[in-house]
Amino acid sequence: MPLDIGPGPWRTRAPAHARSGIPSTLKVWFDYVLRAGLTFRYTEAGPEGLVTGKRAIVVESRGGLYSEGPAQAMDSQEPHLRTMLGFIGITDVSFVRAERLAFGPEIRDQAIDGAKVELGRLTGTALAVAA
Repeated sequence: MPLDIGPGPWRTRAPAHARSGIPSTLKVWFDYVLRAGLTFRYTEAGPEGLVTGKRAIVVESRGGLYSEGPAQAMDSQEPHLRTMLGFIGITDVSFVRAERLAFGPEIRDQAIDGAKVELGRLTGTALAVAA
């Protein structure tokens, strides 16, 4: 019997750490959620996710710029999250990025406002942005 995770979309936040990876607390969450027979099962063709028909929205915060440019090759965060969510059957995954947060107050504020607008677009909810 699959684990009932409630209605979607799922939302999680994922601050990038120095190695552009996910925080240990999120790794522990996946350790808890990835359960054979509950969120996935083994089949002749390999593992199959049981949490289907769900949507996930991942909000990422990053001091640098990893979604494009030279540092994009170092982004292990998004591929890892997409893989883990896909493993349990969640393939409709959207990423909202607040990047360049360490580039100064003005750029940080712009990045946060941009992420709020994107999150509002994805959820159909207007979020307050700085004036």
